[in-house]
Amino acid sequence: MHRNKANSSMRKGSASSGRMRMLGSERKSPHLPGRAPVKKVTLLRQAVDEYRRSGERALRARLNDMDAGDREGLERLQSLAEDNNFDAGSDAPNMVDVEDVMAGGERAELSHAGGEFVSLEQEIEEDSGDDNDAKKARKAKDWRTRRDLTERRNRAFDSQMSDMLSAYIRMCAEPEMPAQPRGDDDAEVEELYEIQVVDIFGTSSVEVKLDPQANGVVPALILAQMIPSAPWAPTVAIKLRVLEAYRVPYRPYLCQQFSVAYDLYLDLRRRTDERVMKALGRDSTWRLKHACPACTYKLEGEDALIFEMLTTMDGNDSLKRVLRREKATMAECEMEEPVLGKSRERVDNRDAGDGYYISRERVERWARDRLADRLPMQPEKIGGDNPCADRWKNMINDVTSKMWGIFDETGVFLALCRHGFVLVIADMIRSGELAKYPLAVVKDGFGMKIGAGYDVGCHFEGTVANSELGEEAQKKGLRCLVGSFHGHAHNRLCQLRFLATYVEGMGLEDLEGCERFFSRSNGLAKSCRYASRFHRQQEIATYVKHFDTFETYANLSKFLCSNYHQALAILETEAPLRAWMRLEGVDSFDRFHEWLVEERTYLEGLKNSPKTNDDTLEMEYVQRLVNLSASQAKYKVVAAEARRAKGDDGTYTPGVSKVELARRHAQEKMEKDLDRVHELETTLDIVERWTTESPEWTLTVNKIKKRKYHLALDALELLIVERIFELTKMNRSETGYKMRKHIAKALQARSKAVKNAIERYNDAAAALEPPMPSVSWEQVVEYAFLADFDILRDTRSEVQSKPWARPSYRLAMDRYFKILRAREEIKRLNIEIRRVVTWIRDENRFLRRMEKNLREVGDKSEEKIEEDVQMAVQVRLYRERRGRFDAGHLERFCKLAKTAGFTGSLQSGMAVERQEAEQRLRELQAELAGEGEGDKMEVDDEEEPEVSNQRNTHEEEIEEEDEGHEAREEMVSDLLYQISMLAVDDHVLERPDDE
Repeated sequence: MHRNKANSSMRKGSASSGRMRMLGSERKSPHLPGRAPVKKVTLLRQAVDEYRRSGERALRARLNDMDAGDREGLERLQSLAEDNNFDAGSDAPNMVDVEDVMAGGERAELSHAGGEFVSLEQEIEEDSGDDNDAKKARKAKDWRTRRDLTERRNRAFDSQMSDMLSAYIRMCAEPEMPAQPRGDDDAEVEELYEIQVVDIFGTSSVEVKLDPQANGVVPALILAQMIPSAPWAPTVAIKLRVLEAYRVPYRPYLCQQFSVAYDLYLDLRRRTDERVMKALGRDSTWRLKHACPACTYKLEGEDALIFEMLTTMDGNDSLKRVLRREKATMAECEMEEPVLGKSRERVDNRDAGDGYYISRERVERWARDRLADRLPMQPEKIGGDNPCADRWKNMINDVTSKMWGIFDETGVFLALCRHGFVLVIADMIRSGELAKYPLAVVKDGFGMKIGAGYDVGCHFEGTVANSELGEEAQKKGLRCLVGSFHGHAHNRLCQLRFLATYVEGMGLEDLEGCERFFSRSNGLAKSCRYASRFHRQQEIATYVKHFDTFETYANLSKFLCSNYHQALAILETEAPLRAWMRLEGVDSFDRFHEWLVEERTYLEGLKNSPKTNDDTLEMEYVQRLVNLSASQAKYKVVAAEARRAKGDDGTYTPGVSKVELARRHAQEKMEKDLDRVHELETTLDIVERWTTESPEWTLTVNKIKKRKYHLALDALELLIVERIFELTKMNRSETGYKMRKHIAKALQARSKAVKNAIERYNDAAAALEPPMPSVSWEQVVEYAFLADFDILRDTRSEVQSKPWARPSYRLAMDRYFKILRAREEIKRLNIEIRRVVTWIRDENRFLRRMEKNLREVGDKSEEKIEEDVQMAVQVRLYRERRGRFDAGHLERFCKLAKTAGFTGSLQSGMAVERQEAEQRLRELQAELAGEGEGDKMEVDDEEEPEVSNQRNTHEEEIEEEDEGHEAREEMVSDLLYQISMLAVDDHVLERPDDE
């Protein structure tokens, strides 16, 4: 009876696709009636080994007692169990052990569609419901592995290879074989086999008629032009034409034809989008003005922000394009400098910018050579010499920066908003990252109160101030900033002015969005390198449009909610900071601001401290005295050797001997050093030559030690900055294996150089009086250590006693300003979230109303009705494409609203542009009414549409929406529908009051 029950349980498990059921996977309860409870015994490792060995001896004894017939039968059973094992013969993807998955011992394969755990849960419920009266027996642990799964599957395929090969050859030859009468199909077909078929453009469940001559399921499927994925019980098969697709021979003309068709396809889509935007009353500048709902869709009554919009811009040279040229002539090859041949590219003046690109002409008007004649440099606008100028390649010789001549476009320069939406793009043409590119971006892409992040923002602020944009930028409140990552490699004084951590109104924005964008767009390099000018621009613009629509907008709510949680987590660190302040005796947060001002004042004084020429001459004088003393000592030794060589015992050599020649050289060097000492004594008015006992000597020696200390500190700082950016490049996406190995070797050598630099620095620091603090490798590799270099440059002991110069206090300062930025971030996020909620409501309602208006018949002609219906379909597709992520945004916002610490509101507001549109409409109506009654001017029929066109469709929709109680009821019903769909609490999103 128990055997039958086990067999039925095994059959049930084999039909289940939720978890594995194997023979022996279940065991009897230890408390069955009539059986004594099993006594649990804990065995040591030695006892376990002995128990295993005794079992093996008993098994060998039983096998030895078997006769030949019994042993042969046992081998057949083992072979049958191995060949028919479900793991090797089936391609079922959901064969898992539920207990192992739940315990974390086995990985469950999950699809993008999801639902695997729901299926497992249903399987468990079905199994547990089979016997509700009796407690289900405990399932034994299955310790078998799948290490030999591949090998057993291969053996199963090999056992059918002859039949599969025959079926494949027969299938290939069937089109040319003469037709043979088969009679009744039902008589020849043995059975139908249902299988999931994967084709090029989709999958479907198909019932395949198995040919009785195929000798098996797998050969029969091959005859039906399907390749199965399992040898015995396949559930999925791949269409043969899918596997044959890669074997299509390459034909250049096919590639060219496809390229032409693809260009036409993209052009049709672009022109269709233009017609849709025209039908919606949106001009060419609408995209830039509404690039980001969170940044640009301002609402009435919202709090003012220091920066109305935060942006970041940067250049990238990965998307270079090779300019096809003719071979140079022999005369050109014989010239001293290499000469490139003429361009041989075809003329293609098509524009694929799609509203993102700044034209070359608009960029070139900011070229440095044209600005030089009319832009006098004003150092007072940029604060004098820039201390960061020698750290950035785009600040060094940017006037003459040029790229290899083989490239035409040498990269792209783009600007993003803080949420990642692309604002504008400019191609870098045969040059590096020149100042004309960010100037063109600022001119075309920026508005009022913009905070612009740039890796050389400190330098670019002066560039803008000295350009034609200086006055306009000052009026609009443009503020140049530095990103959080790049800022750590800037001078400390520069950090205090431009680093995001210390700039009021920045929030938690790091202004490093361009780096994240480039890490993904670098994948376009392979398709842009040898493309034509048009196709490269097309590739970039298509990617950017897709990136904005399907990635940036899709993750907009995730970005906002993640930043909100991050800000709340930072605010939780305020309590530990207050505890530290009480422990250290810091009375209030105002101290941090005072310390920041003190540090800035100190560094400015250190930067502007006068360095007299006498100090340098005195150090040189001491060094010359040291050299003179050494040369005099050497001359005495060489002269003594020369005298001994000229004595009676010396051997005669014709000409000048080596010893005499060495004496003459030593004498010349001594006289030269003496002349230099005389020159410096004359310059410095030194009457009595200094000695090692002179007080002037001691003072100057200390200056030399400080000079060596500063040189060692500068060398260490340079190596650290280089190491940071090399690490960034090595970990960047799309960096090839060879480049990674090259950078790794360079870093290995650089690490040795850094360690040597640390040793030199510590030696120089220890030689000072009093000695400066030493540094370790662990301190140096931290990014924050870069901010301490400027403090270490001052060797006065009183500086080290300042609170802002102590490491613990500096960490506390950074924590405090981080908390301030977190509060600003929450304020900005409360505004941006409400903007996005309002945008979703207004945009969806506007597009639905426009689609409805286009579908209305009215008194239109048949041709107009057909045209409007077609455009209504495009508006619907546009709405679905734009709004496919809106439900996810609202769901995330509603979950965020239930989080402790959320202070915002999800109630939609009134857009500022809507109020402005209504005001313009009222003014236009009043103006038209005044002209009609007062002046009684005749208006031509052609002028009337021109005036009416100023009332765009959005204004008409607003006017109609505000008329009557029906529009108000529609708004309430839409809002209540959103609440019911998202299960929002009443306190989160309130129902608007009916008027």
